[in-house]
Amino acid sequence: MRRFILHAFCIGLVCILASRFIIPARAGLRGPGKYCGVVVFDRWDTCFLLSGHFITYISDSVKNNLRPFDGKAMQIDALEVSQPANPGDALVRKYKIIGPAPDNHQWVLLDGLDLVAQTDFHPGGTATFLIELRNSGNKQITVNSTEFGPTLLGSNRNVPLSASDGISGAWITRADLLNSTWWESEDDEVKVSASYTIDPKTRPPERFQLGPGQSVKVRITFHVPPGQYQFMVGYGGGVHEEKSLASNAISFDLNDEGIASTTKPKISSAR
Repeated sequence: MRRFILHAFCIGLVCILASRFIIPARAGLRGPGKYCGVVVFDRWDTCFLLSGHFITYISDSVKNNLRPFDGKAMQIDALEVSQPANPGDALVRKYKIIGPAPDNHQWVLLDGLDLVAQTDFHPGGTATFLIELRNSGNKQITVNSTEFGPTLLGSNRNVPLSASDGISGAWITRADLLNSTWWESEDDEVKVSASYTIDPKTRPPERFQLGPGQSVKVRITFHVPPGQYQFMVGYGGGVHEEKSLASNAISFDLNDEGIASTTKPKISSAR
């Protein structure tokens, strides 16, 4: 018997959706159509499109067509889509590649922005990271904190209602830098939970200006069981509607004492 407690997760999700004013219906219900996102192959070789705080998985059986576009913002025409939960992530089982994701932003500007993830483990070894956004352009840019998507990946066995058909899945997704989130599941009397907190000293306002050469850093800490994980961040992209940014990915392990250490991701022989 499985029992899922998703109180804070749902609250955080409602805040995200509310902050975006008007969201197309496909933000909840996922079906065939056009999807945009940065193509990601994680440390377990699971493939997905990352669009801000939204993930759409690509089935293991059809992911190899996207390998040449790893790390690039692309647009696909999804012909067959499944979604285990609503709201929730989806799995694309059949698709056609259209090309680069369109850059038709009205509310979120990406030109000149660099998104970087850094470790900040300290002596205690907690799974703490810094999210840095840099303006390397020559124009002032308005930044929307609700467009950031801190994403934590891990074993797919313990993720409630995961859409992934690969080894891994997102433990933390559909979240932002303004609202902390958590979930807990229980299976055969074994509880598993995941959460993160934003350091209040580094928590950004909902909207702020970033001038040329300026940067902002946000400190985020994950609270998860021992295991293997990977962390990255997305920015922009709407609900898979347009071009988005993705940071570098950081693979790390968390031991039984809660001490995190970075690891080199395995390179798939299929690459």
